[in-house]
Amino acid sequence: MVRIAPTRWTFSQSRDWFARRMSVLFARPRRVMLAVLVVGMPLAAAVAAGLAADNAGESLREQGLAQLSLYESNLRTELERHAAVPMVLARDQEVADLLRDPSPERVDRLNRKLEAIAATLKASALYVMNAAGTTVAASNWNASPSFVGQNFSYRPYFQSAMEQGEGHHFALGTTSLVPGYYTSQRVVAENRTDGRPAGVVVLKVGFQELERAWSRGQEKVLVSDRDGIVFITNVEGWRYNALPRRLPVTLPAAAVPATEEIPTLPWAFGGASDRITLREGNAERRYLLQSAAVPGGDWTIHALTSLAPVATRAQQAGLLAAAVVALAALTGHALAQRRLNLVERLALQEEARAELERRVAAATAELRATENELTQAAKLAALGQMSAAMAHEINQPLAAIRSFADNAVVLLERGRPDSVRDNLAEIADLTDRMAAITRSLKGFARRASGTLGAVSAAAAVGQALALLEARLRRDSVTVDTDLPPGPLLVTGEDVRLQQVLVNLIGNAADAMRASPRRHVRIALAAEGEEAVLTVRDSGPGIAEADLPRIFVPFFTTKEAGDGLGLGLSISHGIVEDFGGSLTAANHPEGGALFTIRLKRRDSQT
Repeated sequence: MVRIAPTRWTFSQSRDWFARRMSVLFARPRRVMLAVLVVGMPLAAAVAAGLAADNAGESLREQGLAQLSLYESNLRTELERHAAVPMVLARDQEVADLLRDPSPERVDRLNRKLEAIAATLKASALYVMNAAGTTVAASNWNASPSFVGQNFSYRPYFQSAMEQGEGHHFALGTTSLVPGYYTSQRVVAENRTDGRPAGVVVLKVGFQELERAWSRGQEKVLVSDRDGIVFITNVEGWRYNALPRRLPVTLPAAAVPATEEIPTLPWAFGGASDRITLREGNAERRYLLQSAAVPGGDWTIHALTSLAPVATRAQQAGLLAAAVVALAALTGHALAQRRLNLVERLALQEEARAELERRVAAATAELRATENELTQAAKLAALGQMSAAMAHEINQPLAAIRSFADNAVVLLERGRPDSVRDNLAEIADLTDRMAAITRSLKGFARRASGTLGAVSAAAAVGQALALLEARLRRDSVTVDTDLPPGPLLVTGEDVRLQQVLVNLIGNAADAMRASPRRHVRIALAAEGEEAVLTVRDSGPGIAEADLPRIFVPFFTTKEAGDGLGLGLSISHGIVEDFGGSLTAANHPEGGALFTIRLKRRDSQT
């Protein structure tokens, strides 16, 4: 039995609403795409470039600080390495002997020694001065000009060494006119009782090697003194230039250089105090300026890191964001266009679906009408099969009524009213029996209402047996029932449940025609929330090959002309309409077993 439930109209309404909303939203996808391209691309590019520039700038700043710390460490290492030489020589016995007695032999021997040490250190000069500031031995003794015989008592490094024990000074050489860094150490004579120094050992070094090492890096590096004068740098044109006064760092307190001729570094501040713009060739390049004070001195080290990577990353991020927005706009346009096509298809499908629903509803109504006709035909066929037995059941009471009526006339003529009354009572009982038979037939033949309710399963069994009583007696079929004492209500319809039972009991009687023992057992029991009703016969059972097809319409194992094969199919559909199930099997002890499972009900409502 086929059932096709029509789709609810609420679903159709929701689909229509969705189609209308999508149509409004994506009505003009091209305009939306153009708006996104014109407005969204520049905005996204600007935001992405700004964020990327901030991130890249922060990363560049951290990297620059690390490099600045490395450059400062290199400078400090270079200074400490050279500072040890004057300290060692100030304790050398040859130096002390020379300052005590500067004989020509001692001067010559120390000159050559200082020359060898300076050559090893690649120092500009290494020399020894007496307490008056006059150079008595020097590494450049045989060069022109030589420091030997020169008096440098006025130089700060000499005065600091004499007073404090050591001195440091960067200055332009007055004799050689070569700039250098001077490190001095005081020499104390051991034989002097007044504790006055005997002289000073001085080392003058240049920073050419350090500058060459710095030139291999990406940064522009420079070191300035307390006056803001650059004296170490890996940029050749910046040496001996003054720093601009707008630096973002605080220089050591000092007066502005007295010589107005000192040039200032050609820096232009771009946007912020730590952004430097330099003209290099025909282009302007921007740098990040970072500075740090050198510990233990009045120097400041500066590093300029190129901002080109920041600009490149910002440009790449902007282009990428613009590309993403463009791709999103194009993708959105394609999706919107696809949605428009989908909406159109949905509208066409909606029309087709509505037409299909109409046809399905008509077909369903036709199927239900056909099913009802088949059900009614099956009941009439069952009534036809029971007609002969019913006629016999009715003829017997009719013959008895005629006999009692004739006897009543004779008894009335003889004046025996009591006997007439007894005959009339018998006639009334026979009439009630005939009325019960016709009432059962009338109830079974009427059409079902189609409304499910609470039905007494035991009463339905009794009605079915009453309808089949004559046939079962004629075919010598005995029936054994196992019904609960109280009412067991199930969900169903009284007439159709009777039809199912009549069909099952009638089929059992037909199956046992050739059996020597003809017995039907009907049992009803409650199992949880279900009522289980079984009909078992003592026949040969159902062939295993026929079990899967037993409920298929028009399938029958009876002889041709003895049924259409619709009874079990209709019964199966009726039980399913009740929300239950009907199954067929063979009992282990023999015979067929049909099991009906129905939902239990608590009351008649």
